[in-house]
Amino acid sequence: MPAPEPPQAATSAPAIPAPASTSSPQATHAARDLLVKARATIQDRKHKKLEKILEALTVKGKITNDEVEKLLHVSDATATRYLSALEKEGKIQQVGRTGKAVEYTRI
Repeated sequence: MPAPEPPQAATSAPAIPAPASTSSPQATHAARDLLVKARATIQDRKHKKLEKILEALTVKGKITNDEVEKLLHVSDATATRYLSALEKEGKIQQVGRTGKAVEYTRI
């Protein structure tokens, strides 16, 4: 019994028409305004969380990544990102290299 031949690949794909533009200039402007407001809200929330970290540092003198996670109810990655942002801004400094020995203090 001979082996069946594999199916032949299509030589040309059917053309898919581009969607017609249905958005009006007003809709585009409204969407842009909404996006700007959303970004501003997100930045405001982030700023408040960074301020909360700085307040905790003022009270405690030092803070760890785990403490930031619990304080702000955020993931490990987010806590690390917030601490790195504050460090880059020159507001805090890292003490220690890796792991549980890492703490942050206010400058």
